[in-house]
Amino acid sequence: MEEIVIDGCNLAYKAFGGAGDREREALTRALSARYCAKRILVTLVWDSGAGGGLEQVLPNLKVRFATDADAHIRRIVEESPRRASITVVTDDRSVGGSVRSMGAKLVRSSDFVRHWKGMRPPGAPPPPPASDAKPSYETEAEKRRLLGEWEK
Repeated sequence: MEEIVIDGCNLAYKAFGGAGDREREALTRALSARYCAKRILVTLVWDSGAGGGLEQVLPNLKVRFATDADAHIRRIVEESPRRASITVVTDDRSVGGSVRSMGAKLVRSSDFVRHWKGMRPPGAPPPPPASDAKPSYETEAEKRRLLGEWEK
């Protein structure tokens, strides 16, 4: 079975411009809907200062909170007997270099958002062209509107 390991903060910032509770909820729902019927296991890893552990398990989706998400992502790849079947979604260069050297595939968060049309609500502006670009919406109200469309 193919596996996708996602740096939740990176992907939430690329998709929504933030990684708060609403963005985490929207991203979790979107990934669950996208992958629940596919033969792909998704592990969504979030940084959490309060400690780590398994937070939530949905069909084909594990949500984990880790004290150090980057180290947790590296450990998932390192401990896997099937590293070549893992794709890591992150913009962190250090993590990307580590997982590639272990045999996993790497996809930048911005590329994941750009190629996954379901990541943005219909009518939402496209993601920023570069990983350092600011979110593509102009105001906090626009961000709330876009997140509201996800929650419907």
